[in-house]
Amino acid sequence: MSVTRRIDLADFGEALMGTCKATLDQQKAVVADSLARAIPRLVAASPVDTGLYAQSWSFEVDDVKATLGNYAPQAAIIEYGAKRHVPPIKPLLAWAKRKLKDPSQPPNYSPEVWLLARGVQGKIAERGQEPLHILEKELPNILRDVRKALERYA
Repeated sequence: MSVTRRIDLADFGEALMGTCKATLDQQKAVVADSLARAIPRLVAASPVDTGLYAQSWSFEVDDVKATLGNYAPQAAIIEYGAKRHVPPIKPLLAWAKRKLKDPSQPPNYSPEVWLLARGVQGKIAERGQEPLHILEKELPNILRDVRKALERYA
């Protein structure tokens, strides 16, 4: 499941028209530039295990909307967290093996790998997973960049 935010450029333009004389094309270029500037900050704020999440940030700007998102399978859980649940053990075993740099191979994982995987599984079952709000935390910076760039059209 992906995590995205969409901005309707027409609504965005109307909100700024009182102070901004930029054309829609200029506004679109400013939004695209601001989103491009946000990608390295989002990558830096991303938790890294395999690197897939950090590499999955993307944006699109067309004539009517701008979309910024992360399309990794785990994006929604990283952004919004998860309620208590019992996650499958197989991905946790693979994660624990990477984390411990353990040489054991499936299906014969070492006792240390099993212990870490079962421990994390138990914690998620007990507490759930806390949201990190990576994208949500970046939105004020993006808006700041857009406003600053549009000041030259005032």
